[in-house]
Amino acid sequence: MTDDRQEPRLSVGVISAGAVGTAVAEVLRDAGHLIHGVVARSAASRARAAERLPGIPVVPVAEAAQAALVVIAVPDPQLPQVAAEVAEITRPGQIVAHTAGSVGCAVLQPVTDTGALPLALHPAMTFTGHASDTAHLLGCAWGVTADSDTGAAVADILVDSVGGVPVHVPEEGRTLYHAAMAHGANHVVTLVSEAQRMLDHALAAGGTAPAPVAAESAVLLRRIVPAAVGNALDDRMGALTGPTARDDAATVLRHLAALDALAAAPGEQLATAYREDAERTARAAGSIDVERAVRPDYPDHPADDQR
Repeated sequence: MTDDRQEPRLSVGVISAGAVGTAVAEVLRDAGHLIHGVVARSAASRARAAERLPGIPVVPVAEAAQAALVVIAVPDPQLPQVAAEVAEITRPGQIVAHTAGSVGCAVLQPVTDTGALPLALHPAMTFTGHASDTAHLLGCAWGVTADSDTGAAVADILVDSVGGVPVHVPEEGRTLYHAAMAHGANHVVTLVSEAQRMLDHALAAGGTAPAPVAAESAVLLRRIVPAAVGNALDDRMGALTGPTARDDAATVLRHLAALDALAAAPGEQLATAYREDAERTARAAGSIDVERAVRPDYPDHPADDQR
């Protein structure tokens, strides 16, 4: 009988068993790499490592930095300090990668000066700290930045080894890249949460809805939101539907009237959020009547007829 199991390809030290570091460590381990050790400084990180990376030792930075591949998965503000700490250990032939989205290889210059190969490998995914994070990385795109052709080739191999898709981001485009990722992934959370609150109020109107309306609000959005996002990724603004796409100002004004009625509810500023997004959407779609309707200062605003 032959043993077809793939032997580990690289020893890996992961600095920070936070949400990102733990998920990256798991996919590297599952791809056949040998996790040399993880750095877990907080009680929460140590508990996460024990649960999801059983048998992998928790080590200090100096020991993690001795691995062939060193992954720095600390929060962005801590990255320069940790890079300097790692640079005290690294040597030529090692690979040092960070997972931050907003910076490229320049932040790893102390490591580069030791002869190690610097990489920026940002998984284009949201992380909640749960085991599902690891599953989400399968087929995920990674924003890759390298400072050499060799580094770019190594990055491609590493990302491919964990089932990811490398997308190369220039060093000078890294901050704008990260702004786009935050706008697309983080701000949509605010928008969807606002839509859920609108539905909470709608379902409870008149006191006829069952008390736990929050779950039903999520049910109503669970298919339409992913479908809208998928269509937008395929066709950008060509995927727009609804009253703004039809330039139906009358319906948009009814929406705003209903939302204005919620203004007395504690903490609810939903009409303002809707109006701002409707205006931006109308402008992008060329929906002149809707833009006029939601902007009181717009020339020939419908309200002018009432004056």
